[in-house]
Amino acid sequence: MKEIVTFFLSGKEYGVEVSGMQGIENYVPLESVENAPACLKGIVTIRDEIIPVIDIKQYLILPPAEVTENTKYLVLGTKNGKVACLADGISKIFQASGEDIQNFPILLESQLTEYVDYIARNGNNLVIVINPAKLLSEEEWSAIHEMIEKVEEEKEND
Repeated sequence: MKEIVTFFLSGKEYGVEVSGMQGIENYVPLESVENAPACLKGIVTIRDEIIPVIDIKQYLILPPAEVTENTKYLVLGTKNGKVACLADGISKIFQASGEDIQNFPILLESQLTEYVDYIARNGNNLVIVINPAKLLSEEEWSAIHEMIEKVEEEKEND
């Protein structure tokens, strides 16, 4: 049995396993960072912790959407640390098991779809479930860690 949080990106519904979540946070403006890696949209401070924000829509090749009162940060946990993604809204949590869980079609697998863990059926809808650990490469994580260290040093010196 898998518990999946569903969320919206540019009008499409996606999911992530609850076990991969660190939290759902209200939107606050993010800070831009000079010389940030291309994968990074900026950083946000949540409970005194600096969390990198990636542009998940860039990975999914989705158009941007306006920030609204429904915009949230999905804070995801990986072995490399926390990362936040902007979601246009949170839908619900549902459970899937057995026939409701399908492997991602092998014909669609590529470097551009590595982030997909599996597809889950939620009623009449199919939801692409994202694996947070596969959103960023080791090189991207390395660049993010270096950038966060610099930001933390700058904040300490202010």
